[in-house]
Amino acid sequence: MQAENKQCQSCKKDFTIEVEDFNFYEKMKVPPPTFCPDCRFQRRMSWRNFWHLFKKTDALTGEKIFSLFPEESPVKIYEKEYWNSDSWDPMEYGREYDWSQPFFKQFNDLMYEVPFPALSFLNLVNCRYCSNCNNIKNCYFVRGAGYTEDSAYLIWDNHSKRCMDSFMTSRCEFSYGNVNTERSFKTLFSVDCADCTDVILSKDCVGCTNCFGCVGLRNKSYCFFNEQLSKEEYFAKVKEMHLASYQSLQKAIKKAHDYWLTFPRKYMHGLKNANSTGDYVYESKNTKESFIARGCEDSKFCQNILTDGVKDCYDYSNWGDNVQLLYESLICGEGNSELRFCMQCYPNNRNLEYSVFCQRSSDLFGCMGLKNKQYCIFNKQYTKEEYFELLPKIKKHMDEMPYVDSKNRTYKYGEFFPSELSTFPYQVTEAYEHFPITEKEALDRGFLWYPLKKDEYSATLPASQIPDDIQDVQDSIIDEVIACEHEGTCAQECTKAFRVVKEEIDFCRQLGIPIPRLCQNCRHYERLNHRNHHKLYRRQCMCDYQVFKNSSKHGNHSDGRCPNEFETSYAPDRPEIVYCESCYQQEIA
Repeated sequence: MQAENKQCQSCKKDFTIEVEDFNFYEKMKVPPPTFCPDCRFQRRMSWRNFWHLFKKTDALTGEKIFSLFPEESPVKIYEKEYWNSDSWDPMEYGREYDWSQPFFKQFNDLMYEVPFPALSFLNLVNCRYCSNCNNIKNCYFVRGAGYTEDSAYLIWDNHSKRCMDSFMTSRCEFSYGNVNTERSFKTLFSVDCADCTDVILSKDCVGCTNCFGCVGLRNKSYCFFNEQLSKEEYFAKVKEMHLASYQSLQKAIKKAHDYWLTFPRKYMHGLKNANSTGDYVYESKNTKESFIARGCEDSKFCQNILTDGVKDCYDYSNWGDNVQLLYESLICGEGNSELRFCMQCYPNNRNLEYSVFCQRSSDLFGCMGLKNKQYCIFNKQYTKEEYFELLPKIKKHMDEMPYVDSKNRTYKYGEFFPSELSTFPYQVTEAYEHFPITEKEALDRGFLWYPLKKDEYSATLPASQIPDDIQDVQDSIIDEVIACEHEGTCAQECTKAFRVVKEEIDFCRQLGIPIPRLCQNCRHYERLNHRNHHKLYRRQCMCDYQVFKNSSKHGNHSDGRCPNEFETSYAPDRPEIVYCESCYQQEIA
């Protein structure tokens, strides 16, 4: 078997299917894909609402409840607790397979009959407005998290405690405003840091204590913008910054971000990997072209793996936690195996295909909302013999009568769900976050886009009237509706107004930092600016003694520009100085 070049039927660009890919497809008993990796990722993400919350009518009670699904979506919802109970039976919606219609048309019809849970979570205790989470406790507005406690406004976190307003964090405590930071305590407004304590506005620091505005330091203390100071000098400098003042903090942020750009970056974020490529990949082996992945092995094209234990998975997004042999699946974690083309199936499922919101089940095809079931197709029960006799006939029917979408793309067996059938409009999906496009572009490419009703709030307090110093902010501010500083003029899904809660004010007072002037959406997008996108570029190391003044001559090249090349998520038009592993280690570590 040899590698083959294919043309993506969506973007029309060429892509390559390697020998190792064919081996995986043969193991999973699926045909090779007809969409390129980027289009497959975008298609999956068009079915995921990561962090938006809406008010939608409960199909049982008629009351408005918080939901991942907007009111405009025709999908029916139940409150999560009721949906998860035995008070209703999803098998009542079972139906015969209709040989006169394409599979995806039948699936779409069933999808709008079987109620979905309003929110997606597992084992939450005393949490408000949280979703896409598992095993979290005492949290407020936390999304995409596992084993998090006593925190608020976190997106994509794992095992942190008492943290706020952060993104892509792990095992942090009493920290605020961080991106891609792990195992750190009292770390503020920092990016790509690990094992740090009392570190502020720093980037790419490891094992540091009491550092401010620093870049690329290892096991240092009392450094101010990379200058070594005495303990007394350091605290005097930090006091001069007066971070309790909002205006002073903004000046410090601008100064630190500009300073960060003067130092080289390693071509990828990663540690303890073997034969792995992508970005934000950690403790992984034989994991290729993956992003935000930890503890993966023999996998490819994976994204957003929150919890380790992922083996033999391709085109798998969001979650992890001891899964294996998953293909083209989304939000399917905790003990799953042999899943193909599934969404929101957890925990402990085996051998599912084209199924959604199924739990502890095996041998299902085209099912929704089933729990502890086996040998079902379209929520209808079959015997083992009937099931395995019918299954190959259905797959053959999918090939002979494929679904053809509005852009003339063909969906046979082996393709993920068509984006035009999604339960979400494109602008609220995670696809929009990774592939931001206009309404016209989305519709031209066959994605859903329709207007959503937004709650309009009348602000009672302009952001400019919030006291500059946190110590001057009164508890009465929790009764105010604060106007976002962006006033809806940005491209960051600004809500125009927001509230602060008492726990947030107390937290900021303890840390000596101002309360925010931006709404939650705008704050999230500001943090997203510090995360690289899920795309790789072929580039040459930028280490050149005539451009950046290195601390010493590097052993891998004696003069001129380093010849090493690599694949990196730093786009060529970005301002960062990007080094290969060798040059970076000699210069920074």
